[in-house]
Amino acid sequence: MNWSLLIQVLGGLGIFIYGMKLLSESLQRVAGDRLRSFLSSMTRNRVSAVFSGLFITSTIQSSSATTVLVVGFVNAGLISLAQAIGVIMGANIGTTITAWIVSFLGFKFNIASFALPAVAAGVILNFSRKESRSGWGSFLIGFGFLFLGLDYLKTSVPDSAKDPDSFLFLQQYTNMGFNTILLFVLIGALLTIVIQSSSASTTITITLAFSGYIPIDAAYGMILGENIGTTITANLAAIPGNRNAKKAALAHTLFNVFGVVWALLFFKLFTGIVDDLIPGDPLTDKESTRFHISLFHTMFNITNTLILIWFVNTISKVVSAIVDGLASKTGKDKDSIRLLQAGSVKTTELAMVELVEFTKKIIRDTYDFLRLTEQILLQPYDATRIGQVLKKEEELDQVRTEVLTYLNQIQETGVTGNYAKDVLGIMERVKAVEEMGDNFASIARKMRKSHRQKVSLDKTFGHSVKDQMDLLKHHYDILLVNLDQSETFDILGNPQIRNQSREYRFQMIRSIKKNDSKVKKKKYQKKDNLMPALLYRDISRNLDNISRLLNAAIYADV
Repeated sequence: MNWSLLIQVLGGLGIFIYGMKLLSESLQRVAGDRLRSFLSSMTRNRVSAVFSGLFITSTIQSSSATTVLVVGFVNAGLISLAQAIGVIMGANIGTTITAWIVSFLGFKFNIASFALPAVAAGVILNFSRKESRSGWGSFLIGFGFLFLGLDYLKTSVPDSAKDPDSFLFLQQYTNMGFNTILLFVLIGALLTIVIQSSSASTTITITLAFSGYIPIDAAYGMILGENIGTTITANLAAIPGNRNAKKAALAHTLFNVFGVVWALLFFKLFTGIVDDLIPGDPLTDKESTRFHISLFHTMFNITNTLILIWFVNTISKVVSAIVDGLASKTGKDKDSIRLLQAGSVKTTELAMVELVEFTKKIIRDTYDFLRLTEQILLQPYDATRIGQVLKKEEELDQVRTEVLTYLNQIQETGVTGNYAKDVLGIMERVKAVEEMGDNFASIARKMRKSHRQKVSLDKTFGHSVKDQMDLLKHHYDILLVNLDQSETFDILGNPQIRNQSREYRFQMIRSIKKNDSKVKKKKYQKKDNLMPALLYRDISRNLDNISRLLNAAIYADV
């Protein structure tokens, strides 16, 4: 084996993959919330979902990033499974753009003549303090590295006519008829699974065919295999997610596997159409091979989408039956949101989508604390309700730990600009919500203790507590109603919303001060009245804390 050649190939591949990753991540960074808003708004039906997937993938040049993003959206409950399937179909079409770029530019021009200036310009922009310029700088660096890696690949893989021994081991598998195609389907799938980039494996396929090491039919087979291999990324991302995330990832796999099956069944017919559309015989004209492969890749994904777009609901039912059937055996929760932490497939954009939705969920869940606490305070004693509050408080402590750990992981990767502000805001809100849970649990414990001591609130303090609980419910409504109307926490920065929050906070302070003066009256210093007064004062302190924390959750971005 020529180790020097292998090192050059792997080095070129590494530069190509890093360039693709940097290009994709920088475009996600520049697009920011607009990308998320676009995907959420453009998935109203299956057709618009397909076009949104096509547009985003064509823009960020990574179907893996798009599908992982979609899995995250489904996991967070932002889009439905049917919408996600449509986006994935579009992503499969969008990823074929890379092959056309490589075919038109990568083998025709002196790549270094524009790749190196792109890197130089990108480095200059990358030092800018302005977030958008820095993002475009990273994009240019990624663009330059991508084509430098392609140049290394092209020069490292020699022409088979000039160096027939370099890839001789491949050529011994190219004369087995249809078995050759099946073998290269497997090779394409394994290659994509290993390098985690269908764009990179497609480029390798084009390079090998262009250099004459594999025949055109084997190249077509590799393209089919790469469409299966690329689904591994979304499946890895979905492992720690909920059932909906797993369903979206499985739908991606079934979609691509079905496409490969029909393409193999009608292989000669389908490839014949491709060969008729592109001038030049790929068997004798190596210049035309890259265009044959690019068209095959595009036509395959477009045809597969045109076939299956009418069966989105059927695909949803099939994957739901499979995932729900497997999950029922393990007893895992069907609807819970679990943060996706899939290492290399994790992106800042996906992380922020998840964290915003997860934080919204736990804010909504703490409203159950309020409802149960109101019943504990104002209705006859019920030990079951006390137990429910204490159990919820333990669960909330675990959630806070999980979210803060994830936030720390995101910060370690280097979060800048608006994302840095969002991370701090989420940290403050999670902390505030968890402390609210502690105060609700404290009230439950006090009511349990007072029940054992046969102490209860008198009528006057009972009315005061009811008024304060009503203030808290109105205060909570400001948070919940506005969060339901927005994809982010930015809406809470509205001055009108913050003024309303501050007004409810002042009303709570006035109510507690007014009732504190009652506690000090001579009537409540007597033995029989002292314990109910002290109980009220302890409870009112907790309610005051909850009001303060609600206000902090709304003002967290300041």
